[in-house]
Amino acid sequence: MKRCMSAVLAATLLWAGGAAAQVAESPVSDAALRTSKDSDANSAKSQAVEQMALRILATAPVQQAMADGLQTYGSSKEADKPEAMRYARSALRETGMFASLNVAMGAAPEPTFVWTYATPRRWHGYTLPGSRWYADNVDTMYRTLRVDEKSSYEITVYPAKTLPAQLSFMVYDWLIHDGLNPRNDVPLGTLTIDEQTPRNADGSITLTVGPEPANGRQNHIELKPTAKQVLAREIRGDWSQPMVRLAVKQTGGPAPVAKPLEALANEAAAFVKAGAIGSINISVGFGNMAENQLGAPHVRWLEETGSKDQKLTMDEPVGPDRALGFLSSFKFNLKEDEALVFTLNTLKAKYMGLNTYRPFIVTPEHVQATSSLNNYQAKANPDGTFTFVIARKDPGVYNWLDVSGIPYGFAGVRWQSLTTPVSATLANAVRMQKVVKLKDLRQQLPPTTVWVTPQERAQQRALRAEQFRLRCLGTPCEVGGKLDNPY
Repeated sequence: MKRCMSAVLAATLLWAGGAAAQVAESPVSDAALRTSKDSDANSAKSQAVEQMALRILATAPVQQAMADGLQTYGSSKEADKPEAMRYARSALRETGMFASLNVAMGAAPEPTFVWTYATPRRWHGYTLPGSRWYADNVDTMYRTLRVDEKSSYEITVYPAKTLPAQLSFMVYDWLIHDGLNPRNDVPLGTLTIDEQTPRNADGSITLTVGPEPANGRQNHIELKPTAKQVLAREIRGDWSQPMVRLAVKQTGGPAPVAKPLEALANEAAAFVKAGAIGSINISVGFGNMAENQLGAPHVRWLEETGSKDQKLTMDEPVGPDRALGFLSSFKFNLKEDEALVFTLNTLKAKYMGLNTYRPFIVTPEHVQATSSLNNYQAKANPDGTFTFVIARKDPGVYNWLDVSGIPYGFAGVRWQSLTTPVSATLANAVRMQKVVKLKDLRQQLPPTTVWVTPQERAQQRALRAEQFRLRCLGTPCEVGGKLDNPY
């Protein structure tokens, strides 16, 4: 049985022109065998993409692009920040992995979803470096589908009984960008799955994807000119929920053209160059971020309309008919005896999540550590607001954002799944924010703050890791933890 699966992988890897002969066979788990006929992130097709991406990552052009990126980082303003360059090499390796995955997907003979923007993992007998780039959301399981703008596809969605906090399929005209366009975060189009989405008799959902307009079809995703990817974004507020499963097949259009490994490597190297520039241009898309102070929330529009009224920041109320939500970004810069304390309103959104990031916009270890928290995980104040603490060492607060001791980095707050039109001004979103000394923290926090013992913190971390592994889709895996070593 395992020999048969290895043969499938080897045959699939022929798309790189003789590459299969140079790829060692890897053991495949029973869970992968059960899903080998589909095209979700743990399928045989996706394994082939990942293994080809590892080969692309190891090529001279990609390695040189990563070395050049190190110089790009070193000449940036971020290089002067405390300990920033300590994390540059690992950030570029993740950019290289992300670029290699995107290139490998584009050359695969059949479409498949691939787990991207992800922490390092070991599964199917091989280890995959992280692929986090440009401010991933820890609560989100990202699955990327490469598409051809003139082709047609059919996606089948198998949701659990309860939908995640948000499930959307977003079409973008880029794979990796240089961050110079402030509207890169605005997709060409978005289809969001909710309780009203038409379903099949078995509860599954069929989505058609292609260049034709929807023309009233509720479950159709239009591939506008220049479309390059459909990003399936499953925001998991409650990490204990069963995973959504996905499958895809091409129903029209040409098959991808086979390319030699050299061509794939050169394509990936160009993406690495752009991605490195994009990481230091993060403020173009998310605003000029102040230190230790949240920035004005940006609107996350459902699709690009070209209208001058579709501003990235605005005081006028915006609802779920036009926007996925809002995003506020900022930097933190803290001494070892300091903490950043802030209280947030949920803006009546179903989901509010806060992520922290190392320099060059890569999330710290988050499978075990609480480097992110959301309104499903954190403890609320009696009035429904949430108070969070960012500190370099554990202050004993349940709602602690664990940044792994780093003094300087980035953070972002996302409000998603809006329930009503809301004015996302800073005054509406942020109730309080200030830097305090750790010795004074207890006096500065609400009296109802939940505190934890070291044993309770360990339990919190263990539960978090157990729930995160659901994203491996039934495949035995090791994720994060010691694999996520940034040095």
